[in-house]
Amino acid sequence: MDLQYALEFKAAGATRPFISDRLKLIQQPSTELDEYVAARESLTRDEWLDVLLRTTGLEPSHPDFTARKKMYHLMRLVPMVEAKYNLIELGPRGTGKSYVYRGISPFAILISGGQTTVARLFIHLGTGRIRLVGLCDVVAFDEVAGVRFRDAHRIQILKDYMESGSFARGKEEVPADALIVFNGNIAGEIGQLVKTSHLLQPLSDQMLDMALIDRLHFHLPGGDVDKMRREYLSDHYGTVVDYATELWRGLRKTSYADVIDRYFNLGSHLNQRDVRAVRKTVSG
Repeated sequence: MDLQYALEFKAAGATRPFISDRLKLIQQPSTELDEYVAARESLTRDEWLDVLLRTTGLEPSHPDFTARKKMYHLMRLVPMVEAKYNLIELGPRGTGKSYVYRGISPFAILISGGQTTVARLFIHLGTGRIRLVGLCDVVAFDEVAGVRFRDAHRIQILKDYMESGSFARGKEEVPADALIVFNGNIAGEIGQLVKTSHLLQPLSDQMLDMALIDRLHFHLPGGDVDKMRREYLSDHYGTVVDYATELWRGLRKTSYADVIDRYFNLGSHLNQRDVRAVRKTVSG
């Protein structure tokens, strides 16, 4: 955009000195979901997975990217397309856990480890303004071992939101679609950690709450994801991320939770929360 400053310019009886002289679009002005879906049909499943990985900047043809490891990276994108989905990834440093939520989507926000408040996440009672959970599609907590709530009982509000997808504002319930992602670093080998402690050991004491853990839909095994190396980055084309993330946001309105019933029966050993977690993961 080219702007010019003209102090003498007036509009509606007021001085309006800033004038837009020229506006040139650098991205396409509209996103058509039907067009995107139709283009998908011309590619095989594996080709499409490779397009998605290249969109995130990774090169899927690298021999280290087995089919399973490709799915690990794509699981990080599920929160972009599946509403009210809660994910946790605990693994070594340098595997790209934070990058997806910091560098890919403008609809996601990454909160670094440290004290956080209900006013920052949900609503500021003084002003009545809706905060991050009501404004973003994805709220990701980085370095989750350091995340603390000033009032320990406030974590109950987070648990309620992860379960119901809404939070209280005075006497009314405010619905929201933002999902919660927890990222944490594990030092050393996963196998050794399991022998001496447990897999969720990086969580802060406040967050080692079974009710909160039970509301997570997927645990991404970060210990199985390779640390990022220069040769993993692609020099091929993917989809422009501004375009892709806009379409992913549109896909949040569609659910495929019943697709699993065509192929599988879920056993009676799964409780209702487990069934919901499996269905939402498959849908994503």
